[in-house]
Amino acid sequence: MTSFNTRDAFLETGKARGKLVLVTAAPPVAASKGEGKTSCTLALLDAVRLAGASACAVLRQPSMGISAAGAKGGASGVGKSALKEAAQADFGLQGQMLRIGAYQNLLVSFGEKEGQEEGQILLPRTSCVPTKYLRKVQAGPYGESFVLIPTCEMEQVRVLSLSEKEAKKAVDEVTVAKCRGKYLRAKDLPIFASWPVLSPAFQISLLSTFRGSPVLMYCGPFANVSLGIPGLCALKLALSKYDWVLMEAGYGFDMGMQKYLEVASKKGCALPVGAVVVRRKKSGEGQYQWKILQGQRCMRELGLFSFPLLNIFEGEERKAPLKGMALNPAKDEEKELLPIGEKFLSLLEGQKGMRKGAYKGSLPLITKISYICSAFYGVPSGRVKFTRAFKKAYLQAAGQAKSEGANLKEFIVNVVKSPSTLTDDDLKKFSKRTVTVRAISLNTGSKVANIRLTLAPTTFLPRVV
Repeated sequence: MTSFNTRDAFLETGKARGKLVLVTAAPPVAASKGEGKTSCTLALLDAVRLAGASACAVLRQPSMGISAAGAKGGASGVGKSALKEAAQADFGLQGQMLRIGAYQNLLVSFGEKEGQEEGQILLPRTSCVPTKYLRKVQAGPYGESFVLIPTCEMEQVRVLSLSEKEAKKAVDEVTVAKCRGKYLRAKDLPIFASWPVLSPAFQISLLSTFRGSPVLMYCGPFANVSLGIPGLCALKLALSKYDWVLMEAGYGFDMGMQKYLEVASKKGCALPVGAVVVRRKKSGEGQYQWKILQGQRCMRELGLFSFPLLNIFEGEERKAPLKGMALNPAKDEEKELLPIGEKFLSLLEGQKGMRKGAYKGSLPLITKISYICSAFYGVPSGRVKFTRAFKKAYLQAAGQAKSEGANLKEFIVNVVKSPSTLTDDDLKKFSKRTVTVRAISLNTGSKVANIRLTLAPTTFLPRVV
């Protein structure tokens, strides 16, 4: 018996009345260690509600295998700034994500059967347990690969779909294989009555903090290799019911925030009025300091108000190193909640919000990649390098899009890179930094173009992608 409620993601909602605040972070110093966005989101939510505001939080669903095993935190907060239903959240809620993964695996199996041992399987299988040995496998005559469920294309469909009709169409358009010179999509496979299998996965979970604040959880994490934002239906629901919505967005400003702005530019979603930028003390010291400054510069250029929040960890002195920087509301004590909530609301009240068109989401794909590298990663525009392998893959992707009646300009750019770096070499001087664009692949159902940058996309976790 669950201790939380769920609702259909596609039920009608009222007109948006609320304002959106993204909760992002400095790029973490190590991929396996977050900055504490979730606990700060929940503490700040409790603080603004204590100050009298109508507010809720929208969180990403944890990654199950990694977070539940304790290797990367639980993604459900700390102390009293945590979810009451942390265990259920960490272990998959009501199995929505597992159902998504099972369906993608079913598509792969049908693709193998339809191909009759010819052609190429393009859709990866899914797993909720990370292991580097499944990145590439040989399944009979087919070369295949595995990805973590939260990073799979079916999960991207879940994140982006705003209606049942849109979700069904996206599922039909998922490219599974290439057989006899033609791309084989889900709608070409002899699968019947698929929606009854999938529809229970489109459920928004209604959770709460220990202090009773409402939290919506829907769709998965991993902004380093996928979208890394909650499902858009949960955001739409929150904005229809509350005046202020705090939404967690990926690893850092360079990934989660950028990807939300990319999605919003394509889907017509709410633009944020501001961003809470969480960081640990170490993230702003020494060789890492320029990343913080780059984030501030990026937000100024977007016209986006930023609220710096230092997350003090156990054993660290509870003192802000910079004037005007807030400390995270105490995770267990109550005394700091009210003043921080009041300060936060007073700063937000005068904000006009991010101006439309500030994020250049309508640029052609190649130009947009350069724009992202320059605006978000702090690389001079002339120092974005495209490898020969990328150029070859780009031509193949353009050919695939054309053969399937799609336009590359319609695709959402999804950057795949290490979450703990911005460039090929973060220790070089600004004028010497580069970003190398290495590969592109298309997810034709979700209309996402995966762009691989710099070196390996991960350092320690996750190991499967």
